[in-house]
Amino acid sequence: MAEPYIEQVEYLDVLTKTGKKTGVSKPRGDVHRDGDYHKAVHVWIFAEFTQELLLQKRADCKDSWPGLWDISSAGHISAGNSSLIKPQRELQEELGVILPKDAFELIFVFLEECVTNNGKFINNEYSDVYLVTTLEPIPREAFTLQDTEVSDVKYISFGEYRSHLAEAYPKYVPYDVNKQYGLLFDTITKGTKRTMKHAV
Repeated sequence: MAEPYIEQVEYLDVLTKTGKKTGVSKPRGDVHRDGDYHKAVHVWIFAEFTQELLLQKRADCKDSWPGLWDISSAGHISAGNSSLIKPQRELQEELGVILPKDAFELIFVFLEECVTNNGKFINNEYSDVYLVTTLEPIPREAFTLQDTEVSDVKYISFGEYRSHLAEAYPKYVPYDVNKQYGLLFDTITKGTKRTMKHAV
């Protein structure tokens, strides 16, 4: 008889409001219930030739922003870990894409403070935001989606995407492009330090 599946509980390091570790770790659900500050990574994939960003559609079972278009890949940084290996791991787990470490350019740290799900999900999150620049879009057949996290992917013109965010278009997870998250689009406009061919 097969052993019953037991979901592993992810623990996160609890941070101070200024982003310093407190030495305490808690289960992910408790962190969002209590509004504790914690760390995550955001990974954006940008195709230079077409000037498009890759977006993922969040699975309908997600506890925040289900069914909406969002960052190429993102995830919490588990307790005791750093963000140095997390971007690679998230891309591989969520999208099935493997890229070298030097493809990931850290462009800024983003603090999100918001409450959703009628006050049940409190997100006080410091995210290391990474940009991966490829020459051309990664082919659709190269993706293997983790169905508990992602239901679809698509490329979209970064200018069009910025406009959707500025207009608070309801099909997209909201980011304020007139504040800190505008740095993503500023970086793309100015050009990035690294450009690489995808090898998938």
